[in-house]
Amino acid sequence: MQTSFKKDIQYYRFCLYGFLKNQKFYEPFFLLFLLSKDITYLQVGILYSIREITRNLLEIPAGMIADSAGRRKSMLLSFTLYIVSFIVFYFSTGFAVLIVAIIIFGMADVFRTGTHKAMIFSYLEANHWSHLKVDYYGHTRSCSQFGSAISSLIAAAIVIITNNYSMIFAFAIIPYILNLVNLASYPSWLDGKQKKCDTILFRQNFIATLRSLGRALRSKWTIRIFINSSLPSGYFNSIKDYLQPLILSLVASLPVLGSFTQEDKSSVLIGFIYFIIFILTSRASKGAGSFTRKAGSMFSGMNITFMMVALTGIFTGLLFHRSILVISIILFILLYMLENLRRPLCVAGIAERVGDESLSTFLSTDSQMKSLFTMILSPLVGLLADLVSPGAGITIVAAVILIAYPFVRIRESKVEEVEKG
Repeated sequence: MQTSFKKDIQYYRFCLYGFLKNQKFYEPFFLLFLLSKDITYLQVGILYSIREITRNLLEIPAGMIADSAGRRKSMLLSFTLYIVSFIVFYFSTGFAVLIVAIIIFGMADVFRTGTHKAMIFSYLEANHWSHLKVDYYGHTRSCSQFGSAISSLIAAAIVIITNNYSMIFAFAIIPYILNLVNLASYPSWLDGKQKKCDTILFRQNFIATLRSLGRALRSKWTIRIFINSSLPSGYFNSIKDYLQPLILSLVASLPVLGSFTQEDKSSVLIGFIYFIIFILTSRASKGAGSFTRKAGSMFSGMNITFMMVALTGIFTGLLFHRSILVISIILFILLYMLENLRRPLCVAGIAERVGDESLSTFLSTDSQMKSLFTMILSPLVGLLADLVSPGAGITIVAAVILIAYPFVRIRESKVEEVEKG
């Protein structure tokens, strides 16, 4: 029978973390901010790729450090690096400085991704709520998406008032400092088994974790789970910001808000659409547990949403290319919802295959593979956007994802065989 978890003080700390983390005032305007620095779509793709290369180089070591030296310390370092990157973005004047900013941003990502999820799952394990991991993580992710919804409205106001995309990075520093305080209040036992940076224990944990990872990656079905999880997310990360120039194209044809300048109309519409997106994605994340039960299992849900992401991406790009803008925007919103529906499934599916001890490492491996696919696909989408159109890039890459599906479909009977073996 389905039971419920307790919404205690730590539950609200987890939710507050997600809410503050997603005060990303830069997110609805990030691509427009980059293009305002007189760079091409290909250069944008290269910047995204550099960010993912940074993540790839450091992802697994960072996960091991989190497991060995302490998860809270890893998170505090992450948010400190975010703040430094925001400062560099604010003062950036060209492509070279943007590269420095994106590298620091990637370093911040790598010390956060997977680590906080591991802390959540450790908490569930301690409270005997592990069987509710999809529901619990879906709830906390829902708070994150609600935070993004509020953030998008604040971001629009900042751009309208200051008429300066760079100011969104300055204001983003405030909630990230607040989250440093929130993270420092987490109970110390969530650091994991090792709380001191003892050299001998670090080496022992490092070797044990590496062996555990090696054993898992010898299973082709575990690899399938990683690819099934990370490939659609890598695609989504490569194309999601193209919603911003799509909205700009729509603004040019709108007769409303006639007293506003073109830039202000764009900011209002972007803020409103991203607000709607994150309200809907908040609901999607919260419904992940219900969707899993209807799909039959986490792995069936992963397969279904994989196909839906690829097909939706194909039609989104085609309509964008043909300038059927409103429907294309609606499909973009659907892509955001699908990504936030499937992430709790994917995280729980990976957690199902590993123990708590090395969970940060395995979740970091998933993030590393997602980074790898983003690193490959972002310049490809950018190049196609420059050569043909942004819509063409979105469609062609989605078609490649769809072709890959039969090779990464998770057959649950095979997973069960591996688990029994």
